[in-house]
Amino acid sequence: MSTITQPLSLQVSRLIKAPRERVFTAWTTPSDIVKWFGCGNSKVESVDVDLRVGGKYQISMQSSECGTMQVSGVYREIKSPSRLAFTWGWEAPGSEQGRSETLVIVDLTDRDGSTEVKVTHEGFADAETCDKHQYGWNACLDKFEKLA
Repeated sequence: MSTITQPLSLQVSRLIKAPRERVFTAWTTPSDIVKWFGCGNSKVESVDVDLRVGGKYQISMQSSECGTMQVSGVYREIKSPSRLAFTWGWEAPGSEQGRSETLVIVDLTDRDGSTEVKVTHEGFADAETCDKHQYGWNACLDKFEKLA
């Protein structure tokens, strides 16, 4: 007997007290991403963004818990100021693990002078990885609220 497993997904949302255009800019501008991306004690060291469909992004971070980490991917959809979709893959220097890629979709909706940010992250192979990313996105959005 075989078991069919479906890739797992998560969704987190937050109401940000800022106009949608400002929120979109904060998701796509390296100088803003450095301020809000990452969780725990991680520190973003560099951000590269080629904001066009097919363009790549790369974020390098350092943390005492995990060492040097890098996430990168390709923009699949860009609808300023309402939607971003991009692939997502972690790379750890010296890691023997293969890179698995997932998909992140960020929807931005006007809500009475604020912006609802809804992050959907799809394609996780297991619940543990999905849960870690749920924690990470919530931590990122906690920082994001303070930036806006």
